[in-house]
Amino acid sequence: MTTHAYLFEAKSIQSFILSTNRLKEIVGASELVESLTGSLDEQAATSLLDDALEAIGKPDIYFSRRGGATFYAFSQDKEAIDDLATLWPLLVRQYAPDLEFTQASGKGGDDYFAFENTHKKLLANRNRPVARLPQAGPFIRRNRRTGEPACCFSHSKKLKEPEPIDIATSRKLDFSKAHQLAKRFDPQSTSANWPVLLTPEEGQEGKTFPFIGDNRTIALIHADGNGLGEALRKLQDHAKQHPEDYLELFSGFSRAVGIATQKAAQRATEETLSNHKQDGLYPARPIVLGGDDLTIIVRADLALEFTREFLLAFAEESLNELKPLREQEKFTFLPEQLTACAGIAYAKSSQPFYLLHGLAEGLCKQAKSKAKKINPVGLSALSFHRIITAMVDDYQDILERELTIPTGQTPTHHRQTLECYTLEKVQGLPNLKDLTDLRDLLGGKNMARGPTRQVLGLIGQDYQQAKRRYQRWRAIVEKDKLQAFDDLLGRLLGNKIRSDLPYGDAVAYGKTDSLSATPLGDVINLLAIQGE
Repeated sequence: MTTHAYLFEAKSIQSFILSTNRLKEIVGASELVESLTGSLDEQAATSLLDDALEAIGKPDIYFSRRGGATFYAFSQDKEAIDDLATLWPLLVRQYAPDLEFTQASGKGGDDYFAFENTHKKLLANRNRPVARLPQAGPFIRRNRRTGEPACCFSHSKKLKEPEPIDIATSRKLDFSKAHQLAKRFDPQSTSANWPVLLTPEEGQEGKTFPFIGDNRTIALIHADGNGLGEALRKLQDHAKQHPEDYLELFSGFSRAVGIATQKAAQRATEETLSNHKQDGLYPARPIVLGGDDLTIIVRADLALEFTREFLLAFAEESLNELKPLREQEKFTFLPEQLTACAGIAYAKSSQPFYLLHGLAEGLCKQAKSKAKKINPVGLSALSFHRIITAMVDDYQDILERELTIPTGQTPTHHRQTLECYTLEKVQGLPNLKDLTDLRDLLGGKNMARGPTRQVLGLIGQDYQQAKRRYQRWRAIVEKDKLQAFDDLLGRLLGNKIRSDLPYGDAVAYGKTDSLSATPLGDVINLLAIQGE
């Protein structure tokens, strides 16, 4: 019997969500995307896709993947798939204007070959740009913040006059009070428990992000699972040999990963955010939670601990969720558990969110790259950066231009970060616990950290003076604290510490240069965030 398939994937979701720098619109966009497809979890709230299936008479349509504004639908009823493929894009264009997507229909002798044939079309369609219609004329008034044609006005008490807004922004504002995504982080919460504003607005009391005092530093966290591509290749290889297992295998794996991510987010929320509510508001705002991806805005002082708890919980929950699948003899090739990496971008809340997200993604990619060199399967690891400049750049550029200092000495370059920290203790990469212990040591009472900051500042200005300043600091520090400092520094640097400066041994850097790195730049950033 022939199987018919319809595949749909939303594109550039992060760009759609973060296209403006107003938290209320970001919240609305997140909730809007969340409500599109629902998930394979039958307990999920009703979605637009459910309404579409209802409208075409609840045909015999089933899914191998569903969630995160993506679904792969199958049926032996060609008319049912054709109806869905005709109705769905019309609904999405009305429901979520300006959200980019790609789609394809096809068929095959069974579920697997229907997917294979249709997926090839989907990949080809990804590279075909779709014209935006209708095009706005030169005399059309536009939303000043997005540049898009205005459709109506936003009447805010904060503004002296109504602001023209485009149709996509209007839809996002319509969803700003929804809490479907937020409930996935805390099932007991409502929209009243999550902030929608970064600055107070008249008539919106109780909705402003709960900062501490005048400090308005936030962290944008992006986490992503390790080894998903390799796991999916194994699934694909198995499905080629056993096409009858395709639906059970792919839907089961997709459900397991999605549930593990959600449970990890809930555990991290409970462990690190619940005790820091102010007037019932969490000091955070979810942006994306789908598949193995997490994006969330968190108050800066809580971000590192939230990320740590999420990564630990994801590894544990993936082990639990994959176990029932692996217990089936035909699916023993599946990974025993999954791990994830994360990037944390610290900045003032006035920084553009789309730039922060790009930096957080770059940091996550850096952590993945470093971790994979040590363990091809992947480790739980994170990278972070605190923005103190006016420009938010690509992390590789930041690493080379801001954090790597040429000295004209040997080593020729000194780097103020170790770039990546693991949650597991492994040879070859520094451990996060050692870093936070060093932070606590240098941030403790009667421990002058000014000289360490001065040493880092002097590296590029007066190399010999930096050495003398460091030796002077060592001479006045209490013996037991100095021993603790050396022990922690040694563990972070793999016991390869230079005697003249708190840096590791030099390694090759380019064709002729050498590089020496220290964790003290990371420690100073964490202390600054803690102090703020």
